[in-house]
Amino acid sequence: MEATKLTGSSNKKTLITSALIYANGPVHIGHMVEYIQTDIYVRFLKMSGRDAIYCGAEDTHGTPIEINAAKEGVSPEDFIDRWWKEHKRDYDNYLVDFDSYYSTNSPENKHYTELIFNRLKEKGHIYTKEIELTYCENCERYLPDRFVKGTCPNCGAQDQYGDVCEKCNTAHSTIDLLNPYCSICGSTPIRRKSRHYFFKLGEFSDWLRDWLNNNKRLQPEIRNQVLTWVNDGLEDWCISRDGPYFGF
Repeated sequence: MEATKLTGSSNKKTLITSALIYANGPVHIGHMVEYIQTDIYVRFLKMSGRDAIYCGAEDTHGTPIEINAAKEGVSPEDFIDRWWKEHKRDYDNYLVDFDSYYSTNSPENKHYTELIFNRLKEKGHIYTKEIELTYCENCERYLPDRFVKGTCPNCGAQDQYGDVCEKCNTAHSTIDLLNPYCSICGSTPIRRKSRHYFFKLGEFSDWLRDWLNNNKRLQPEIRNQVLTWVNDGLEDWCISRDGPYFGF
């Protein structure tokens, strides 16, 4: 972008965000590089008279947080609160100046998540169907991705999670794992059916393809990779989880 377009006052509002850090571990150098670079850009905009707002937040939901909170003997809420404070302390120490630093575990996020879900459901873009999942009889719960480990069905690597193999990067489901075991208690899970919500992602293939081809801001490598996924055919996306689950 030309520097002349950024200098001087403007009524245009600019919202800037950085990738949300996952509330499951300490800040590392990769996080700080991005956040400091973004902070420099925001400061430049504000010094140029632009109305710029820098928003950050913690990504606080999901099975890894559930698992690690249980290992520490604390609630997920207390677990993510501790990491929020530690992360914010580190950003403050490096003078990263957020206008707002929040959390995805918020009433506002819950409200808009439910609002979007209900509108999509009303328009027929969401449906339910029964699927087969792994279930631990000892823990009396279904085992999503990180709650079950086993042997990768593609490369044979052991102790891989139920969503992707970290050795060969092949995506799979929990029921695809060979010799699966519950990552909580070590028991062998069974297969059990459960009804879930699915989003008809494939219905938006034409819209996505048009957006990708006409968005001049996208890097060619990113555009080509996503277009490959779209052209190969998008599968309907499971957007629900069995309880107990820390999230919306």
